[in-house]
Amino acid sequence: MIDLRSDTVTKPSKEMLQKVLEAELGDDEYKEDPTVNNLEEYCSDLMGFESGLFVTSGLMGNQISLLIHSNPGEEVITTKDSHIKNYEHGAAAFLSRTQFRDIESTSGVYDLDSLSETIKESKINKPLIKVLASENTHLASGGSILPFEHIKTLSEISKSNRLKFHMDGARIWHAILTDPQSIEYGKYCDSLTFCFSKGLGAPIGSMLMGDKNFINEAREYRKKLGGGMRQVGIIASAAQYAIENRDHLLEDHKKASDVNNSIEKDNRSFHTATYKGTNMLFFSFDTPDSAEIFRKKLEENNIISGFIKKDIIRLAFHKDVRINEVDSIVEAINYSSSIDI
Repeated sequence: MIDLRSDTVTKPSKEMLQKVLEAELGDDEYKEDPTVNNLEEYCSDLMGFESGLFVTSGLMGNQISLLIHSNPGEEVITTKDSHIKNYEHGAAAFLSRTQFRDIESTSGVYDLDSLSETIKESKINKPLIKVLASENTHLASGGSILPFEHIKTLSEISKSNRLKFHMDGARIWHAILTDPQSIEYGKYCDSLTFCFSKGLGAPIGSMLMGDKNFINEAREYRKKLGGGMRQVGIIASAAQYAIENRDHLLEDHKKASDVNNSIEKDNRSFHTATYKGTNMLFFSFDTPDSAEIFRKKLEENNIISGFIKKDIIRLAFHKDVRINEVDSIVEAINYSSSIDI
């Protein structure tokens, strides 16, 4: 079976496991694990932040950021279809007790007029807005890459309105490798988190970054949320290997692109196949039943897919998908989407 449900299903390579065996360890609660210390320094230096903190998941990194940047009853601006609002099990309501304000967007790019008007309204008769959150790449729109100039603009808007600017960068390396000049997020974001287990291929962990004061406070919240760990170099070593060998993400883009360019798109059971330049391919259907039939047919042809919504199926390409499997994936999609079957 070729598992395309997500890019989180990858298995550690032999080379990665060897790094785990060789990892130098200490107690991270005492800040004495050299492997995780090196990883935090490496990532923060790489992206232009003062400091970094290894956390168990992107959700933890996002929610710690909201806990620090906001107070109960305040608001976080986000897109209607953002991960931080829709796919984190209501964590913001449960933990920081903030609420979200939706802004119109296209492929994760904010409508700047709507954004400005919303910020203006909050100063009159709406809850106080404290955080502007963005997501790159943008999952719900098909893995879209946000233009770096747009991120710079959001940073300027945040600063001029005394807002904190948080970046959910779970899959941000797909964007950075496409545009290497866009790596210095530390110049523009107050906080950023990215995942080692989404695409990069590590089994666990995320990095949260910001200035030193932010990370000192984040370390306290990590402990309160049960995220304090001891000999964390065991998993940090896998994350270090993953981030140092990240160029394979571009190969994942090519696999997705090749499939998108090769499949039949006329007279199919899906009405739209969406590819936004990274590692994902989305298929939209008129009804949930049509989507489920397609999913089952793919599985009969040894392809495991996943739902994003009831009527949208995602194929996520990753390092464990071999180049020579692309043709069989194309054949399975063409067969499963045929309206003549």
